[in-house]
Amino acid sequence: MSMPANAFIVPGVMVISAVPILVAAVLVARGNLHLINGLDASRLRDPAAACARFARLLALVAISMFAAALGYYWAHGNQNHMMIVTVALLVAVNAVAVAMLLALAALKRDYREPGQGDAKGTRSERTRGR
Repeated sequence: MSMPANAFIVPGVMVISAVPILVAAVLVARGNLHLINGLDASRLRDPAAACARFARLLALVAISMFAAALGYYWAHGNQNHMMIVTVALLVAVNAVAVAMLLALAALKRDYREPGQGDAKGTRSERTRGR
């Protein structure tokens, strides 16, 4: 298999591919949980913890892709090193994907019923007597 003549092509593609994931991590960290499989933050006990968890996992995917870009730059022209970097990238990204799926499944299991508020009641229940 012929490699591109420029050593920056494959690493550049990896970096460009990781940027949208990093942007998604920032958006989720700011509270946009609906980006993660349509999660409804109002039905979660602790939406801030869920945001932090998913932002951290998405950032780990981006970091592993940035590390793979460095690995591809290091391995330029050596098929054995390219294979090692590719396998490491696949293992890292898929491990984080499994962690995300497990976290998502746990959150979906713990969904509260729609309209169910916190222990103090919903805002409408607290202000009804006023």
